[in-house]
Amino acid sequence: MATDQLQKTIKQIQLLSFAEQLQLIKYLADKLAASQPQRAAARYLEYGKYRDSGTGRMSTEEDFKLAEWNPTEEELNEY
Repeated sequence: MATDQLQKTIKQIQLLSFAEQLQLIKYLADKLAASQPQRAAARYLEYGKYRDSGTGRMSTEEDFKLAEWNPTEEELNEY
């Protein structure tokens, strides 16, 4: 849309009543929302979901401590 056409549209919008401006905003918001691809709903982890999966015991705090990477000064300065 050319700049002059946009300015004309803005002036026309300013002549609308408050209710009409709100209606225009709703129309534009709905139109923009419909044109966007739908995002998948967030899926959160479910505590204990796999506790009976037969894979063995649950992880403990000690497991996480053992899995942490604790680099030496030499490893940090390697690159």
